[in-house]
Amino acid sequence: MITASSIILIASAITASQQQEPASAGYEKSYVIHAESAWLSPENKISPAFIQVASGKIGWISTTDQRREKTNILGQSQGKGALIKVKGTLAPGIVDAWTSFSPQGYTADRQSSAKRDVRDSLPVQVEIADFQLYSQVLAAREAGVAAVYLSPGWSQLRLGVGSPAEFTILDLPQVAGKPMLDFAIGAASGDMFSATYNGQELYDAFDEAQEWRDSFDDYDTKLEEFPEKLEKYQEKLQKFIDEHGPDAPEKEDEVDEKDEVDEKDAPKPPKRPKTPSAPKVDGQRDLLLAAMDGKYAVRIQAERLSDIRTVLRLRDQFNIDVVILGGFEADLLADELRLAQIPVVLAATPSHHTNDNGRDFFSRYQSLIEGGVKVAIASGGADGHQMMLLTRAGDLISRGADPATVWESLTTVPAEILGMSDYGSLSRGSSATMLLFEGNSPFDASATFKVHKPK
Repeated sequence: MITASSIILIASAITASQQQEPASAGYEKSYVIHAESAWLSPENKISPAFIQVASGKIGWISTTDQRREKTNILGQSQGKGALIKVKGTLAPGIVDAWTSFSPQGYTADRQSSAKRDVRDSLPVQVEIADFQLYSQVLAAREAGVAAVYLSPGWSQLRLGVGSPAEFTILDLPQVAGKPMLDFAIGAASGDMFSATYNGQELYDAFDEAQEWRDSFDDYDTKLEEFPEKLEKYQEKLQKFIDEHGPDAPEKEDEVDEKDEVDEKDAPKPPKRPKTPSAPKVDGQRDLLLAAMDGKYAVRIQAERLSDIRTVLRLRDQFNIDVVILGGFEADLLADELRLAQIPVVLAATPSHHTNDNGRDFFSRYQSLIEGGVKVAIASGGADGHQMMLLTRAGDLISRGADPATVWESLTTVPAEILGMSDYGSLSRGSSATMLLFEGNSPFDASATFKVHKPK
């Protein structure tokens, strides 16, 4: 018997069979960097700093050189390996959790926007396979960005499936972290006059998906009851044939002339029970159900108060893992967002959907932080705006924001949101894509910084 649970298991098995092992980023060399210091966090700085890099990852971090003499099979010394000495302080690369990156062929995908998956359009890892993406990665690297989010689109309600991505040796993105469903509601979806409608439409879509799942439970019950109903029908049918069939014995009061019997008064055979019909499958609904099962996080660009309340309802009703993008008025609901454990990704540049009206970036950021909300600072879906990240962070600190918290908003918080445990910090096993800055911190606008790309 096919049940709803068995269908879900089959779908999960198909999904698992389609998943591939993460590909290598192509980094192969092993060496040690000797820097004047390393910024493990704004409050944890070591000096001097020795960091081993192997195949694009950090092997160890120490204040002393941990290299050991190597020998070949003949016992001959081969030295301690490469040591690169640099001036300045090393720090983890920035994680940009909201960008405009998307593969060149993505918009040509014939699927509806709601079912497009950005991972299906990623270029093969050959040199400059996608010039646009290649250029975007280069610009991001120069701005100190180590990992990004590949967005599936914009200016619609249902945008499709996006994915976190890291950079390869060829300066192209490759899938990493947890895929997410992207939505935009209210002003963020491109229609200032249908904010409430769009938010309600998204809520109704999840509600309909839940009702469909419940109907599958009813279908299972009906399917289990069907054999018994069919058996009773066959018993009734046999009884009818015995009583009214051509071989049935005639009753004394039965009319001899059959054509004199009114057709409407003639005995009728029992109706055969209908085979239960399974609820219709729909690809868009399947994605929502997968999100409700925790297989996808849900990113919703929502600016206004009414739309953010809709996001809170979605979280409460369907227990989905939600991230808010934009959130121009999110600070007004900071307590509710903290209790619902919903992080907010703020754009480093002003949104074209909103006007500050006296509520500037600093005040909104501080209100969210003081309310206990996890906040990431991102480029905000605009090309080339990665260069604004450290500048905006410096502005926050100059106005009194805590440097450690701001640094987390650029590194550990967005890495956590994207499910990228290898990014956002300097530690064993983390990405070796790092910032090298002079001066006291990377927020110092007068200090230059460079980016270390693994080899």
